[in-house]
Amino acid sequence: MSKAPSTAASYDGSGKWFKIYQISAVTDGGSTIMFPTDNLATVTFKIPASTPNGQYLLRIEHIALHVASSTGGAQFYIACAQINVTGGGNGNPSPLVSIPGVYAATDPGILI
Repeated sequence: MSKAPSTAASYDGSGKWFKIYQISAVTDGGSTIMFPTDNLATVTFKIPASTPNGQYLLRIEHIALHVASSTGGAQFYIACAQINVTGGGNGNPSPLVSIPGVYAATDPGILI
């Protein structure tokens, strides 16, 4: 998620981002890999109660790895939603990252 400086509708997403949820692939050390999101129609998760009130962009990301055995082969499928957090807390979400910049083409899990 990335907090909008004013409204989510006018925000370009150039600020810092933080992760609130992840569904990871499951592997037995490299021989096989299973993706719990296969054929998953919906995902339910909670926004942390400590997230401060305000308007945010919520980024949904799926990384396809079927050709990720070569550099640049991972395929990123993304979508964003505009959300308004109310009744939030006074936390400081972290770690904060930049997008682009959070991944390198040779990171483990991006290059397999």
